[in-house]
Parts: sequence; structure tokens; C-alpha cells
Amino acid sequence: MVLEGSPNKLGSSNMLADEFIRGAQEVGHTVQVIDAAHSDIHPCTGCIHCGYKGPCVQKNDVERFRDEILDADMMMFVTPLYYYGMSAQLKTLIHRFCAFNSSIQHKHMKSAMLAAVWNSDGMERKGRKEKRNYAKKFSALLCIQPLNF
Repeated sequence: MVLEGSPNKLGSSNMLADEFIRGAQEVGHTVQVIDAAHSDIHPCTGCIHCGYKGPCVQKNDVERFRDEILDADMMMFVTPLYYYGMSAQLKTLIHRFCAFNSSIQHKHMKSAMLAAVWNSDGMERKGRKEKRNYAKKFSALLCIQPLNF
């Protein structure tokens, strides 16, 4: 399960995610993508009505994502770094894990984060193909670190 948090669909973090997905599929994995930045996800209200087990009282895309996430063997968090942290869109989705966090923890699911920092230095004037070639070269050097929840 790839959780994308970039509001820029053609941005560097999504290009790197595409390369991760391609590599995972090449070795036989099935990959699903949740686009947190373009989904209907409302912030957690902290009401704790869910009791950390669900369901959440809010009705939006997280209801559908819950089952998809819990069916996955791994979560790959993909985000650009904005002001030294992950995007607000991805963080909002992660906060909504509150309603099923105990289920995630019981799975002992693998997780990793792919974060992109981009100093464009004129790259914004380059075409998507040139940016994608840059992302492919960069992803060859990428070291994915596991996250512990």
C-alpha cells in the first residue's frame, strides 16, 4: 500500500513513488495507491468515539481506506518535505489511523517512508520526461528505512 501525500501530482515524491511501485510490481508484488492529497479526508476531531478500534464517526474516504490498509502487508508513506516535515495531507490521513490503530499494530505491518527534497535549480522549466529520468537515477540511490510504530 502506497500512501501518497503530495498535492503536486507531477511532483518529485510522486515520481519516486512511481519508480518504487514499478520495482515492486516487477518482482511480483501487487500495489495499491491511496492519494491522500486528493481524497476527501477530514482531520481527526479527537472525540475518541472510536475507542481506537473503530468505527470513526466521520464519514469520508477513510472508511474505504481502512479496509484497504488493513489488507496490506506493507505501507509506504510518500511525501515531499515541507518545512522539515511530511505534508499536511499525509499527516491528516495518519492522524485518522486513530480509529484503527490497534488493528494496524496487531498486524506488525512493514512500513517505510519515501521523502523527497527538491531544490529545483531550474528543473521547473524542464519537461516531465527529463524530471522522470532524474527521478529514476535518484531512486537507484535511494535507501528505504523501515519505520517503527
